[in-house]
Amino acid sequence: MAANRPKIKVASVINGKYLAFRKLGEGGCGVIYEVAMVKCPGRRFACKAETTVFDEDPTLPMEHKVISKLNEKNSIHCVELIEKGQGENYQFLVMTLLGPSLDAIRSTLPTNKFSTYSTLVIAIQALDSLREIHEIGYVHRDVKPANFAIGTLGTPKQKLLHVLDFGIARQYLVKDGEDGGMRIRKARRIVPFRGTLRYCSVAAQERKEQGRHDDLWSLFYMIVEFIKGSLPWTGICEEDKVIVMKEDVTELYNGIESECAMFAQHLSVLRYQLKPDYDLLRGLLMNVFVRRNFNPQMKVDWEKGGKYESHFEKKTSTLPSVTERDMTEVDLVKILNIPEAERNITMEEILAAGKINENDEERLNTAQDDTIIEEDGARGSNRPHSQPITPPETSKKAPRRRYIAKTPSVHKVELIEKNWKKKQEDAQREKFMKNALAAKRAKEDFIVPEDNTVLRKKSAGKTMEATTTTTTTKTSSVEKTNVGSKSGIEKS
Repeated sequence: MAANRPKIKVASVINGKYLAFRKLGEGGCGVIYEVAMVKCPGRRFACKAETTVFDEDPTLPMEHKVISKLNEKNSIHCVELIEKGQGENYQFLVMTLLGPSLDAIRSTLPTNKFSTYSTLVIAIQALDSLREIHEIGYVHRDVKPANFAIGTLGTPKQKLLHVLDFGIARQYLVKDGEDGGMRIRKARRIVPFRGTLRYCSVAAQERKEQGRHDDLWSLFYMIVEFIKGSLPWTGICEEDKVIVMKEDVTELYNGIESECAMFAQHLSVLRYQLKPDYDLLRGLLMNVFVRRNFNPQMKVDWEKGGKYESHFEKKTSTLPSVTERDMTEVDLVKILNIPEAERNITMEEILAAGKINENDEERLNTAQDDTIIEEDGARGSNRPHSQPITPPETSKKAPRRRYIAKTPSVHKVELIEKNWKKKQEDAQREKFMKNALAAKRAKEDFIVPEDNTVLRKKSAGKTMEATTTTTTTKTSSVEKTNVGSKSGIEKS
């Protein structure tokens, strides 16, 4: 796997313009670096690079396509694309540098929970960002806290949410003839898994084609996790058990606002072809905002004056002083657009989106397409569509199994999914090994202090020998290297 990584490391110069400054993350065959402009080091960006190997499925082309379309629409919830290019064994995208992800922020909180106010600020912006993606004809298919990030901490943009990582997005709207119109792409009967088990919809786990509502199911699970601190199936890896727990909404609804449960009930009547009522879902979130007497001038958890300010004070100054920061003001009042009074939302409105007649069914073009397109591999299966969520009589269901006829198409999907999962597992394994190696090095026999002295341990907890790397610092180095060994330090 490492051999397939882009040939970039700290201090590498990319395209003659950007200096790799700090690694931000890696996975699969890709890597992300914070980069500085060679001619103007104070300007920092994020560079996402992906190796160009023939046996891997590239994700950057899809990422470039979606970001470009969102930039054309002037989306405030998407990074700005600066440049794309080709390196020695990789292709890359340079984009605006953001602050921490919601996943990183939540892991810093002592309770792993956001305040209700911060959860609503996040949820409303996340809903708006997903709506923008859907309006340009794509579904994200990997909505999770790690794929949302705020602006740089300590700047006005720390209140602004951005959606990230469109590598496994899929286009669901395609051109309809020569008139320039658009139609919903045919759902495939069987598709490989795409997404993250903890946050994906039940339909995604059942290998069904993912639609707009599947992205919103993931958002709903995020909201519940932010409010309660965890999801009932957190830490469970068996897919069948997770499906059962996702369908048993009794525990899921316990301890959340009634509007959040109505949010899920609306999603439960939708199918691949049906458009979610975004205004209704937004209205549900805003009703909680109004009823709790929140206002957009309040502080979110991670900013100065917020509920967990002390946990983020040190992180607001992590960038060097030479780094230029975007201090453009963010008008949260305008972004959230909170009404003065609650909206009366009936259960009839909640369920109305699932009612379509035969003519609508024909117009929605529901014929199935068996074609497997790995460029944007989506989901689908021959199981019946999900039924509206209702609390089960008992929560002691036996785990169910998927039984799908082993046709050539099914075998092809299984092979694609197996390869994709192997790539994810290899990346996790390599990351684990690197962390283990780093921990081992911390206990190595050789230590290099700042004074250019190398300390060599003769045995654990006993005498250490000091060898200076320069003759000019021999005397001072002996004085400085008395690091607490019982027998002192012998100069070699």
